[in-house]
Amino acid sequence: MDHSGEGAAVSPEVPQELLEEMIWVFRVEDAAPWNYSILVLAVLVAGISLFLLRRSILANRNRKKQPQDKETPEALNLEDSKMKENSSLNNLRETLISEKLDLPPGETELNEKDALRIFLPDPEETES
Repeated sequence: MDHSGEGAAVSPEVPQELLEEMIWVFRVEDAAPWNYSILVLAVLVAGISLFLLRRSILANRNRKKQPQDKETPEALNLEDSKMKENSSLNNLRETLISEKLDLPPGETELNEKDALRIFLPDPEETES
């Protein structure tokens, strides 16, 4: 650009190269394809999300409707321990009855509470 000492106005002409560069940098395009592609992507994600949500809800319903016949391993272990405890108490009764034949006939049966008192220490004694 020429600057003259007389204070003349700057020429309004811009070189062609600068114009092409400015058009490339400040280009304005139609954004419709980009907007449509984002809209399609959003609808696709929403559709997949709704499908997975429905599938999860139905699976939970079906799981709740199934009978609860299957027992948990903890329940099975508790039943096994109760059966073992009962069998050990029966064996203990038989042993005590066979060893103590001199007892009167009315006292031959041993209650479970009595057996627990005889062979297990009191809880207060184990704490101290």
